Amino acid sequence: MLTTLLEVFHRNNQHLQVHNILSDNQFGFRKELSTFNAVYKLTDSVLKSWNNKLHVGGIFCDLAKEFVCVNH
Repeated sequence: MLTTLLEVFHRNNQHLQVHNILSDNQFGFRKELSTFNAVYKLTDSVLKSWNNKLHVGGIFCDLAKEFVCVNH
């Protein structure tokens, strides 16, 4: 069964990449992209905006306990 799940994951993942469905801002569950890449992109964007004398704002939500509320 695990092999079947991995096959489904790989086929779906390949479909998403071939048809360019995922946003460039999607870092999770993508090959060679990680939270490091997301943090780097955010930091780079903020620093470039500051250098151009622009205002920067952000809203951050911590969803770490989100799934504790789900009835399993």
